Amino acid sequence: MNNSQLPTFNSQVPTPNSQGARFATLGMVALLLAALAGPSLSAQGAKAAMQQDPACQSLTPVSAGGPAPKDPDTLVVRWLGWTNYELAYRGDVFLLDAYYDRGPRMHPIGVTPKDFKKANAIFIGHAHFDHISDAATVAKQTGAQVVGASFASEVLTKGGVPAKQFKAVKGGEVMQYPGMNVEATLGHHNVIATTVPEGFLEKQAAALQMASLQEPLTDAEKQQNDAIRARGSRDPKIATDGVINYLFTFGSGFRLLFADSPGPITDAQRALAQKAPAVDVAMFPYYAFEAGLPPLVGLVKTFKPSTVFLGHHDSEGTMKWASNYPAALAIRDANPTTRTMDVIYRTPVCFNTVSKEMVIGW
Repeated sequence: MNNSQLPTFNSQVPTPNSQGARFATLGMVALLLAALAGPSLSAQGAKAAMQQDPACQSLTPVSAGGPAPKDPDTLVVRWLGWTNYELAYRGDVFLLDAYYDRGPRMHPIGVTPKDFKKANAIFIGHAHFDHISDAATVAKQTGAQVVGASFASEVLTKGGVPAKQFKAVKGGEVMQYPGMNVEATLGHHNVIATTVPEGFLEKQAAALQMASLQEPLTDAEKQQNDAIRARGSRDPKIATDGVINYLFTFGSGFRLLFADSPGPITDAQRALAQKAPAVDVAMFPYYAFEAGLPPLVGLVKTFKPSTVFLGHHDSEGTMKWASNYPAALAIRDANPTTRTMDVIYRTPVCFNTVSKEMVIGW
């Protein structure tokens, strides 16, 4: 720093013998030291603090023993495959859906059900196997409360979870946690099969299977898949009565919305969008390639989130893993201010819930 960069002071200061002079001298020294030392951590901003936080640079989920965020205003979001997410905030850990053991040939996410050791609550969007199959295992290991529609109760009971550890919601309930709350809202399961020609999805699946160059499943692999599917509900009423969205509100108003099925927009969702017009982060499902774009865009148009994480698109192999680019383009066309996230499993994405700055870790 040269002399021209040093702070200047008013020359009309009290006389050297006065008490005011001593305070003025001390004040000038403090200002000089601050100028020479450079900006403090708080002056550097929340983004710099998150960049230095181990929680924002570790691939290990907090629920599996990874570092928790240091700053009480930092929210760490991790995608754990399909529609599974981890939220870490102020020492608490919240899991969204629980489908980690996804069967043969699916891409490993880097953690298995037995790795989860810490969770305050598990929020289940709906009770189909590909959203709940590992909820019982994780709940028993962590003691976490499981929250979901009533259809999850039978699945959890079969898995050995005590009834007191399950909270049934229908929509409209508000749950309080330290520094945040969660509001449950009734959604709708996807009806994509009714929007395409009859048999289209089956033909699409057969074509993708052929293009993937994968051999048919072995008998052992089929048994493994059947065991996973048995850890879910097949109740047909899930489609209309059993899909729950969750709106998380952190601190003074940072909002995160979780929806795990792209169904028709419900009246409850419209009412929630009016109540919460500024959603900062949303987790939306992208399913069935082109056929899944319209309902995904419908969610974006309704809630207008600033940032969207996409899930439900990472099936086995490469041909069945839907590219996020068509979805991201459709989202941008529908709402140009929405940013689409395309991150790898377990990548920490940190948000400051006050400044709303974002840092993407390793």
